[in-house]
Amino acid sequence: MVMSTIVILLVSVLLVLASITSVAQDVITGNHPKMSYPKDDGSNNNYSKISAAGSESQNIHEQQNGLSNQVYISNKWTLGKIVLHDGRIIDNYFLRYNFLTDQIQFIAGKDTLVFANPLDLNIVTFDGHTFVYENYYYQDSVRQGYFELIVPGKNKLMLKRIVTSQKPDSKYPLNESLTKYEFDECYFISKPGVPANKLACNRKSVLRFLNEHNEDISEYLRITGNKVRTIEDLKLLVSYYNSLDEEY
Repeated sequence: MVMSTIVILLVSVLLVLASITSVAQDVITGNHPKMSYPKDDGSNNNYSKISAAGSESQNIHEQQNGLSNQVYISNKWTLGKIVLHDGRIIDNYFLRYNFLTDQIQFIAGKDTLVFANPLDLNIVTFDGHTFVYENYYYQDSVRQGYFELIVPGKNKLMLKRIVTSQKPDSKYPLNESLTKYEFDECYFISKPGVPANKLACNRKSVLRFLNEHNEDISEYLRITGNKVRTIEDLKLLVSYYNSLDEEY
């Protein structure tokens, strides 16, 4: 009889604990997008690199075909802001972007996690960078990935860093943390309803996609002398193009 009572009490305790755990999980995940563990890029997660909001971080090499043994936009974790498509805001995560795996990572407790469904995200902002998740054309196929937003608006100018090669350290070829990555900085234009397209920084390539308001654009280029030869030229043109869309 005593043994039966003990068994009943143990079962009751286990049921209560399971109920508490279930409720706790609902509280943690109920207002947040789904999470998963990041792809392994061979890097060493170092939580001592967490920085306070607003602090400056070291940027990677900005030139095309740059070479770096770092696969993050910033070498520090920075407190950021996540806006979901349903309007909810999450602003208590330390974030970083890994362009080798194309994942935005965040710290939850002692774990490094990523968003299981990036399509839930509208914009992600941290350390002076703003990211969006878009469909895009690349190498004759439609893909999905994160882009850094350069010019917002109806037609978005976006930057994607694409790893083109990996070079192990000659002295320590098995140490992946010393691997150097060669990458291109590719600019894309995103128009409503279609996957983003890669732009070459020249007049012909840009006007191929910004193909409305031809008279206004031609006049703008003539008056300003904008030859669309630099990234700054490109930013100005896309901003002006968006202003025309707002007028019509």
